[in-house]
Amino acid sequence: MTIRIVTDSASDIPHGLAQKLGITIVPLTVAFGKDVYRDGVDLSADEFYDKLVGSKALPKTSQPSVATFVDAYRTLAQQHSEIISIHLSSKLSGTYNAALEAKKAVEKDCHVEVVDSEMVSMGAGLIVISAAKAIRGGAHFRETIDIVHQSIPQAHLIAFFQTLKYLEKGGRLGKGKALLGSLLHVKPIITVREGEVQPFGVARTTKGAIHRLYDFARTLLRIRELSIIYTTASKELELLAKLLDTLFPLGRIHIAQAGSTLGTHTGPGTLAVSALVE
Repeated sequence: MTIRIVTDSASDIPHGLAQKLGITIVPLTVAFGKDVYRDGVDLSADEFYDKLVGSKALPKTSQPSVATFVDAYRTLAQQHSEIISIHLSSKLSGTYNAALEAKKAVEKDCHVEVVDSEMVSMGAGLIVISAAKAIRGGAHFRETIDIVHQSIPQAHLIAFFQTLKYLEKGGRLGKGKALLGSLLHVKPIITVREGEVQPFGVARTTKGAIHRLYDFARTLLRIRELSIIYTTASKELELLAKLLDTLFPLGRIHIAQAGSTLGTHTGPGTLAVSALVE
C-alpha cells in the first residue's frame, strides 16, 4: 500500500506529468449556458478558449462535488492506504471545503489529509509536484505532509493579463480591484499572496510585461521548480522561455496551458511564471 497525491484541475499540471508522478486530478467544471464540461476532460484548452472568445456571457466554473471527491478517494483506497489531497486556495474556490467533506465520508476506508495550497494554477501545481517527487524518493506520509506545508510559503506566482475584464466579471479580483480605473492602456500584473489575487504592478506593452515576469524570476534565489503558464500565447511564450532559460534549464521548466477553470477568469493572452524556491 502506498501514498497517493490528489489535486484538482485548477492546478494546471500537464496530464502527462501527472501520470508519470502518480498524481490524481479531480476536475472542476465549466458551463457555457446549459452545456457543462469537466475541466481538461470533456473540453480541450484550445476548444475552451475558442468558446470563451465567442461567448457573449462569461462561462461559470464550479468546484467538484463532494460525491466526486468521495468516488475518487474510494477508488484510490482500493490500492492506497493514505491520500494527500492538495487544492487551490480556499479563498478563491470551495474545492478545498468539498474535499474536506469528502474526507469525512471515507475515514473508514482510507487516511486522507486535505491541504489548502493558498495558490492557484501551477503555483499550487509545483507544490503538488514537489510532494509527488518526495514520495517517489521514499518520503513517508507525515514527512510528505510536512514538505507540503513547508512548500506553501515558498511558492510564488506572477501573471500578466491582456485585460482584467474576465477576472472582474468572475468576482475573483480581490485586492486587485485597486488596479481598476487606471488600466486603460497598460497590462495589469498580479500575484497571489495568502490565497488572494493582489496587484503587483503594470507594464505598458506585452514585451514589457514579459520582461517583468523575467525580472521577478531573476530575483528568486535557489529555484527548485519553475513553470510557465499560458492561455493562448505563442510568440510571447517562446520569448519568455528563452529569457528564463538563462536562469533555469529550459528542459526542467514545466510548460503548462491553463485550463478552463483559470482561463475563465484570466482570458486569452495571459502569461504567468510560478516558482518553488528552497
